[in-house]
Amino acid sequence: MEKLIEYIKHFVIPFFFIISLSLIVVLIFKRIYYQYTLPYKHRIIRKSEIFLTEITLSSPDKNILKYKIAKFKSEIPISKSWCKKMLIEDLIRMRSNLKGKAAKNILVIYKKLDLNHYSASLIRDFRKYKKYEGIHHFQALCYKPGISLLKKYLFDPNKIIRSNANIAYLALSKGDWQAVDKLPIKISIITTIKVMDVLHTENIPLPSDIDLWIQSKNPTILKLAIMAMVFYNYRNKSAEIIKLLHHEDKALKIDVITAIQDLFLEEAEDEMLSLFYNESIEIQLEMLEALAAIGSEKTIDFLKNEIPKQEIKDLKLKMVCSLDNLDREVLNTLGKQDSDTQKMINHNRKLEL
Repeated sequence: MEKLIEYIKHFVIPFFFIISLSLIVVLIFKRIYYQYTLPYKHRIIRKSEIFLTEITLSSPDKNILKYKIAKFKSEIPISKSWCKKMLIEDLIRMRSNLKGKAAKNILVIYKKLDLNHYSASLIRDFRKYKKYEGIHHFQALCYKPGISLLKKYLFDPNKIIRSNANIAYLALSKGDWQAVDKLPIKISIITTIKVMDVLHTENIPLPSDIDLWIQSKNPTILKLAIMAMVFYNYRNKSAEIIKLLHHEDKALKIDVITAIQDLFLEEAEDEMLSLFYNESIEIQLEMLEALAAIGSEKTIDFLKNEIPKQEIKDLKLKMVCSLDNLDREVLNTLGKQDSDTQKMINHNRKLEL
């Protein structure tokens, strides 16, 4: 035991002390180097901002553009990764605020500075976060030649890489949905939000396979189909949408109810009324919201019977709101018969004001 203590005292403790001291020295030198190079980086950032703004907003001919880019490359450390990353971030930021010829100039600069090759090297990198970064570059800068490289990752075993590659491919191809059935299931919310963002920003036409998507067993594809149908106001598959009210996926069911309301599918009324008491309170609240928009006399009769005997406050309030939207006179009559209902009527109408 004494030997062990002596060993720790003379070897282990000094060893860890030296390691700790070395790390501290390295961190200090890194900080000093960072502070030393910071003014230089700021000058490069400022120079690049001026150059990119001038080239983007003006329209120099090819020879002048070639000369200016060559001169700019000789004045900055273009070989450094931090410089390439900074330039690409500036180009992405500028492109998001520009249209027409100015936006095309951004892409010309991206290629002339060989930054497209840097983005491609990131996609080929074994590190996942680097791949995400490179894929984002291609999508954000609308670099269509990058489609050929993205195709290699449309069916990647990694779900996040596959998702990002599919979204970027969709944006660059302007609506080629060939790999949509391989979108990952477990990140469906993120994926569908990204897809819908692409639909909004790229003006992509209605997918030709949308009628097949609504038949899919994959909840992600079903969610995407429903959201796309709402986006394009596509009502041709209303029966298939209504059938999904029986789906076991709760989140998907909420999307279906929202779609029924947004597409104003009045034919879903009977199905929702018949399923109402088989569902959780959360789903019931969503149904009442939709019924307030599409409901007929059937819904009015249903609510007229249910409101007086409903004991769950949240449900009763939502029922009052729905009936107030469909038939105020019937609701006023119920309010006169029950003080609790009248309070909810007053509360709802006060909120409307």
